Amino acid sequence: MITISTLFSGGEGVGVGARAAGLYHLRGLDINDAVAQVARDNGFDVRTADILQADPADWETPTVLHASPPCPNFSNAKQGRKESSLDILLAQATARFVEVLRPPYFTLENVYGYRKSESWATIADTLNRCGYWYDLAHVNAADFGVPQTRKRMIVRAALGQMVRPLPPPEPWVGWYEAIEDLIPALPDSEFAPWQLAGLAELGDTMLVDSAGYPNGDGVRIPVTRQAAEPANTVIANHAQRGMRAFIIDGCNAGHGLTVRNQNDPTFTVVAGSKGYPRAFLVGGQYARPANGTGEPRPVQARKQDASIFTVTAVNKGDWRAQLSSGRVVQMTPRALARFQSFPDSYLLPGNNPLACRVIGSAVPPLLYQKIVWGSILEKQEFQE
Repeated sequence: MITISTLFSGGEGVGVGARAAGLYHLRGLDINDAVAQVARDNGFDVRTADILQADPADWETPTVLHASPPCPNFSNAKQGRKESSLDILLAQATARFVEVLRPPYFTLENVYGYRKSESWATIADTLNRCGYWYDLAHVNAADFGVPQTRKRMIVRAALGQMVRPLPPPEPWVGWYEAIEDLIPALPDSEFAPWQLAGLAELGDTMLVDSAGYPNGDGVRIPVTRQAAEPANTVIANHAQRGMRAFIIDGCNAGHGLTVRNQNDPTFTVVAGSKGYPRAFLVGGQYARPANGTGEPRPVQARKQDASIFTVTAVNKGDWRAQLSSGRVVQMTPRALARFQSFPDSYLLPGNNPLACRVIGSAVPPLLYQKIVWGSILEKQEFQE
């Protein structure tokens, strides 16, 4: 039996992906009981415990051990924050699990900035000392069929053998395609005034997100992508409250995409040609100054069949959608789960902030499924 155990398990996005690949989940560990309970509600044995107090000698050795250490001090969104002593202690605890259990395979997921940390150096030193071969890659989840451009550091280590190459990139899946069947039932919402002002300048842009912080004047400006392309990171903290979508079915030749009656939440939108996509998504994080100039970043467009921006745990964005009927609709936790590639069979908690935290903090299940299936274990190994 091919098995997996997880550290910093969260809601077990890794576990969902591993199950889909044919692995049997042995055990997980997470310090947050509410989050761990969501994993347990979905059939995973995730214990509520502090890894600093956990004894790996009590664990059965799995075929694959996975770790996703907390990453807030290493994220680009947290510029100026430094690695803490707790970060290093958590890495040392992870390394202790590797050294005691000696699983045939070890995987790790984190933000890309983690690679420069003392925490990662601690884990890497243990892998080297214990005889692991490992590969560190900067992976875009959209290249693995996830409708979201979530870029993360992925480490794959094999005990005493070389690591197989990652599977080749796949065509991107659009965020609109991922939630199209949910749109009729999405709850009504409205645009913020500053978003209305930004939408008036969108041209043929069909997907709108934002990038980080206010410019030097504190002005919020949407950063946009066309709906055919992957959307940006959706973060778990307040992501459900803020995300909106804007769906366009009609076209009006000779005109650009314009917004009329901007003081009305149900303003009219017209598209410029029959070739325009049907939808765009509006996000409302602050726009970060470009290159230290104090000027806002230019808008970035993506097409309808693109993946959504990365779903993360701290996004305070304000996402909305406008339907051709004039409706503005709000994304739900289930829509965010689709963006993260969670199956509809995954049970979400009724508490929306908790659901967003579980979703946004997770490793996309489809990403992990394809990494395990394609580059760590061969198909025949599952059949033995």
